[in-house]
Amino acid sequence: MIEPLWMKEKITTSEKKACKSTISPASVRNILFVCTGNTCRSPLAEAFLKKLLEKNSLSDMKIGSAGLTVLPGSSASFHSVQVALENSITLEEHQARLVTAELIEQADLILVMEPGHQSHLVDRYPEASDKIHLLRHFARYGSQERGIPDPYGLNLEGYRFCFEDIKECVESLHEWLLKAR
Repeated sequence: MIEPLWMKEKITTSEKKACKSTISPASVRNILFVCTGNTCRSPLAEAFLKKLLEKNSLSDMKIGSAGLTVLPGSSASFHSVQVALENSITLEEHQARLVTAELIEQADLILVMEPGHQSHLVDRYPEASDKIHLLRHFARYGSQERGIPDPYGLNLEGYRFCFEDIKECVESLHEWLLKAR
């Protein structure tokens, strides 16, 4: 099983800069996914992780999503809904919400889609910096330090490609969470 970036035994200097803490999977009960508008990436990550957790009877965990620049109450984008359905998950009831201090405080782990999201949240909520990480830190392949590009405005194939990136990371996150249960 692939360990998240911050759980590796040998961490390089550049990785130390990217990781501020070690988080135990046993301590994680509330996960918040964050992207820009909370209509594409973070809702897909939220719904997919919920599906995986339900298969393992871990639905007692709280999984949510929010965005940095949101029109509250917006539904998931049309292509996100389509990709979700293709992967046996639903976003039909999703309503976009803005990141708040309360959501940040309640979350044990905050997973963002882009380095800019991480910087923004750390600047705004420095007390939470140790629990804010890129979702790609759970990636099995490729860079763990790059973001997951926003598919907003792209065609359906762009959304499918984005979901594959999210799926890989969320599956690894799920495996990491199962280690402690």
